[in-house]
Amino acid sequence: MGYEKTVVRNLSRIEARKLGLALLVGCCVVILTYFISMSETSVDRRLSVAYRVRNNEAVEGKIRLQNQERGRKTEDQHGNTADESVHRKNSSTIPHSITKEEKREPKQPEAEKIHAPKIEDRMIQMMKPICDLNNPRTEFCEMKGDVRIHGKSSSVVFVSPHQPREEQWKVVPYVRKQMENIPKVTVRAAANGGASAILPRCTVNQAVPAIVFALGGFTGNYYHDFTDVLLPLFLTARQFDGDVQFLITNIQPWWLHKYQPIIKRLTRYELVDLDHSDEVLCHPHVLVGLRFHNDLIIDPAQAPNAYSMLDFTEFLRGTYSLPRDHAISLREHPTKKPRLLVVERKGKRRFTNVPEIVRMAEASGFEVVRTDAKFGDVAGFASVVNSCDAIMGVHGAGLTNFVFLPKNAVLIQIVPCCELEGMASHTFRFPSSDAGLHYLEYNITVEESTLLDLYPRDHPVFTDPQSLHRQGFFKMGDVYLAKQNVRLDVNRFRPFLLKTMDLLRQ
Repeated sequence: MGYEKTVVRNLSRIEARKLGLALLVGCCVVILTYFISMSETSVDRRLSVAYRVRNNEAVEGKIRLQNQERGRKTEDQHGNTADESVHRKNSSTIPHSITKEEKREPKQPEAEKIHAPKIEDRMIQMMKPICDLNNPRTEFCEMKGDVRIHGKSSSVVFVSPHQPREEQWKVVPYVRKQMENIPKVTVRAAANGGASAILPRCTVNQAVPAIVFALGGFTGNYYHDFTDVLLPLFLTARQFDGDVQFLITNIQPWWLHKYQPIIKRLTRYELVDLDHSDEVLCHPHVLVGLRFHNDLIIDPAQAPNAYSMLDFTEFLRGTYSLPRDHAISLREHPTKKPRLLVVERKGKRRFTNVPEIVRMAEASGFEVVRTDAKFGDVAGFASVVNSCDAIMGVHGAGLTNFVFLPKNAVLIQIVPCCELEGMASHTFRFPSSDAGLHYLEYNITVEESTLLDLYPRDHPVFTDPQSLHRQGFFKMGDVYLAKQNVRLDVNRFRPFLLKTMDLLRQ
């Protein structure tokens, strides 16, 4: 009997130990589950926000531009003007491709559904603000989640169930935020269901990102078409490979038609005239404004997918089906004549002795092409430029066509007097070098300037150019850009053509 009692006591101890071990394991599982749940909940409370463009340029002087009518005169790529009236359609969209959208009635509750971004997206974005207004040149916002755009009120609402307080920004969706003729877009971050939040109901839902940007400003000038819109649009939209929709304020159909091949390669969706759209457009990812690094410059360190100027020029050659990727190699083809394009401007800053320049160039071994682009014929002139191995012209918008040259070609910029070298280098030297071209710069003498026909040689225009520069860009431009043509000294210029030959032998 004593033995049986001992066995019972031992079994009871074993059962108690098993029970204690089971309780310990259970507690551990409960605690682990609690921490996992709390981690996910804390991640969900983070806001999704935007890309910040980091740019430390010096602040541009405030640009004042009078309000322009839609039918304003615009300067073409070589300084000429053309009346381009903007004809708006009754529809708020301009179809140019496949449309992928679903209409929803405003009363349907589904229109209020929040498009929750993935947890990893929220973690990546939570350290960044929605809008960056500190850049001296541009303003840019990016939102991922439930984003609603109402065109007529120029408002973008980012809805978050965990927004602690409402925030609001006024954004100029153009790369020169000082422009006074560009209407601002209101970007608002609002809490879903908050007492003060009045949220628009979605009437059109899209599954693709959207980019809100403006035309106007300096668009219509060929150089600014590229540096203010086309290159920044490439930089912002190319990463989506066509699966992105453009929502445009101050829309100008003639401009979109002019660059339709580029626009169609960047988006497969219809273009929305945001100013005349009364729909509430809902997208899971919205960018307001365009990414911008500098004039005709791409910084791969800041660009999506590390895009560069080489990527941009390759994109343009593909868009216009340009056949030549590389300029002639005189080392491989020593008997061939390289083609030199002489840009003949018809207005200001033009050559006054073109026949003499052509004779000198032909005597130096070039096949010379003399032409000037026709307004609107981008494809035709791009084909001519791509067929050449070098291009020369006086500083002006026409030299923007270097973007169509084959790699290793030569750009020769003729810089007018007086002390315009800094502006000329900023405009074309650095962009062309980044595009894989050789760059040469010829600074004319006072004797080569037709300003001598207007002012005596001892006038401050020649003796103290900085006295005009200090008065601002427009005062300086009235004299040095608007009144000046060039009588090129062919003997002084000839070494630049010989240097061009040497570069093409490399």
